[in-house]
Amino acid sequence: MDFFLSLLPIITVLIGMLIFQRSGTFVSVIGWSLTMVLSVYYFKTPWEVAWGATVVGVVKAFGITFAVIFTMFLIFLMRETGALKKIIDYIKEVAKTKEEQTLFIGMGFGSLSTALGMVTPAMFPPIFLLLGFSPIAAIGVSILCYDPLTSFALFTIPLTLPSKVALSFGIKPPGIATLDEFIWDFTFKVTVFLPIISVLFAFLMLNVVGGKEAIKRNWKAGVLSGLVLSGSALLIAWLRILPVEIIGVVAGILTMLTVYFIYREGNSTKRISKSFFSKDIFTACLPFVLLICISLIVNIPYIKTELENILGQAEVVRIIADKKEDLNILGNVWFWIMMVSFISLFILKPTPKQLSKVVKMWLQRIWGPFLAYSLFFSVAFIMAWSAMEVVDGKLVPSQYFTQYNMDRIIGITLANIFGSTYPFIAPFLGLFGAFVGGSETASNVLFAKIQWEATISTVGAEAFMWIYAVHAVGGGIASAITPSKITNAAATIGVGGKEEAKFIKAVLLPILLMCAITGVMVMAIIYLFK
Repeated sequence: MDFFLSLLPIITVLIGMLIFQRSGTFVSVIGWSLTMVLSVYYFKTPWEVAWGATVVGVVKAFGITFAVIFTMFLIFLMRETGALKKIIDYIKEVAKTKEEQTLFIGMGFGSLSTALGMVTPAMFPPIFLLLGFSPIAAIGVSILCYDPLTSFALFTIPLTLPSKVALSFGIKPPGIATLDEFIWDFTFKVTVFLPIISVLFAFLMLNVVGGKEAIKRNWKAGVLSGLVLSGSALLIAWLRILPVEIIGVVAGILTMLTVYFIYREGNSTKRISKSFFSKDIFTACLPFVLLICISLIVNIPYIKTELENILGQAEVVRIIADKKEDLNILGNVWFWIMMVSFISLFILKPTPKQLSKVVKMWLQRIWGPFLAYSLFFSVAFIMAWSAMEVVDGKLVPSQYFTQYNMDRIIGITLANIFGSTYPFIAPFLGLFGAFVGGSETASNVLFAKIQWEATISTVGAEAFMWIYAVHAVGGGIASAITPSKITNAAATIGVGGKEEAKFIKAVLLPILLMCAITGVMVMAIIYLFK
């Protein structure tokens, strides 16, 4: 019963989305409300602790909620002023056939766009439809191109933000003493699995577009694009030669170049080069160029440290007991996305009518993502702090903690069920968490403590970073079947449930197979090198 009630909020969210087809925003409110009630009335948690956990969750989510909000503004601005269309028109000059466009835009530009914060399921379907793709293919590639790197969206927030949260939960893997060490180790271990996963995504995109024949004709290009995308990310993560935040950007650019040269026969290099250096194209691309350059500069260790210290204690907020949160405004990527969005007003020069339309659309659409992300983060903290209490101004485990902490219950129960084979199911928990929460970041936060407890009970704390890495990979893979993304993609081209169902049917088994492959790989790594 304890195990069932601990999972009940998550199960409720799943049922609400799958059976009742409610939005992620709606089910996040239901899931949070249920978690609050259960934590207080069953899992021995004082109300003040439950509310404190809620506020901490909202504040911890600022890193992704503000990044999403200001990215949405920038994308709406680029779309309304025509800058985005100019960029896509240029890409159409580079990539000719559907298969080439699939790999160039899907594997390369899609990974680059995702790393920069663009929501490809919302932006790409109309583009692919105009290129002559079927509605299913337009939906499919737009969703799948969010996934090949699994964890590098929004300047790698799915890795950096959960790392901070994991440490705040008291998770301390052996040999890792600082946040920087945690982030780099986490990032590297995720990229170890990508050479296989990225290539499989390339094949899955080709299959959605042209079936087995497309794979047969383009398998070499699929393999090379997947290996360049994943290999470049792996190399950067291993050597630590560039900031974590721009790994996806660099990998995406290199993949675009690789695909172009693979299909270079028939492409006019002279015409494309001339087009690229035109004033219109340069101006349209300038917001993206600024994002890349500023990210490179502000993530130089010395500069990043200085930025983080400028405001000092002025940005430290006390929330409950001894729990304080450093907002770290100037050192956070969302602040610089906001600045680029503001600068882009002077670059793209929207008319008053265009700007009014952008602002109106922006204010209408930001509240859903903000609320959903915030409340899913809050659920994670309520579960982690369940059966805790405030004593002498400090948050500490109560006498009920061992028996009633929700994360411990879930982790220990799963460990007892699966034993030494637990690593195999870790990516499926990532898949499950992202499917329910609609975000790999939310999944990584929600399951951090659960994975820690289960890992300790089965294969030992030294394996946690590998377990957490495959959890993240599974969560990234899940974007391909996340209902909110599929519905979003379908709505942009005016189709509905029939096309959505066909796409899910086409990719569900391959997605589950990818998670199974990831599980086998981590089992081999843990037990061969133990």
